[in-house]
Amino acid sequence: IKVVPRYIRPLGTTFFISGKEFIMIDNAIEEFKKYSNNYLEYGKMMTLKINHTLRVMDLCEEIAKSLNLSEEEIYIAKIIGLLHDIGRFEQYKEYKTFVDRKSIDHAELGIEILKKDNYLRKYIEDDSYDDIILDSIRYHNKFTIPDNLDKKKELFIKLIRDADKIDILYLRVIGELEVELDDNPLNDSIYNTLINKKSINRKDLKTKTDRLGVSLGFIFDINYKESFKILREVKYFDQIIDIYKEKTNNEKLKEQLEEIRKVINNYIEVNLC
Repeated sequence: IKVVPRYIRPLGTTFFISGKEFIMIDNAIEEFKKYSNNYLEYGKMMTLKINHTLRVMDLCEEIAKSLNLSEEEIYIAKIIGLLHDIGRFEQYKEYKTFVDRKSIDHAELGIEILKKDNYLRKYIEDDSYDDIILDSIRYHNKFTIPDNLDKKKELFIKLIRDADKIDILYLRVIGELEVELDDNPLNDSIYNTLINKKSINRKDLKTKTDRLGVSLGFIFDINYKESFKILREVKYFDQIIDIYKEKTNNEKLKEQLEEIRKVINNYIEVNLC
């Protein structure tokens, strides 16, 4: 994945932006590591989630900068990236799965964790952004977001959704999150949804292969130009399609994937114009 350097700030506990006091991002990262390290005994998936979180945080920073956000808003974007999956650790400890439909909504669990004993204050002392931070976490994993959102809140929600999806695609490419194929092509409903440039609702999945459609459909829920630039540069969709064409002997699926590739790459180019 494209490496984005983190802000390197002088050593210390807090800093000021526009007269407001904020916890140093490095201190917030250390707090997150302190929290997540308590779960390392539950296996390598914990390390995967820690690393995913830090990459998402960096992607949030990159996208936020591309939007010319203020230094304060960039910091908030990074905090949202740092905390978006904090519910995953307790979810895995209790249910031994990251599948929400088989356990619990990890975003809602994360909000509970951050609210308990005012734990969010360990990451940001100023409470004026709490509503934005918590709702960004709440909606980062939902199929859709509400239509009536405040514009500023909508910006941050879309930002974390972009960053999270980009890194999930990266995990697909490197094989950390694999889709198990069966002998079927994508069912017609899933295929047609992708060809018509729409995201896939997990409720519509019928086969194991259909799960691949969810990842490919991520592109149709990407929001910001910088996100499209990253995806064009790293070519995750091309890599995923190539990987799964190698994994299957189903000729119809191979043909479907090639058609979907054309639609995705065209969609990226159109959104970069």
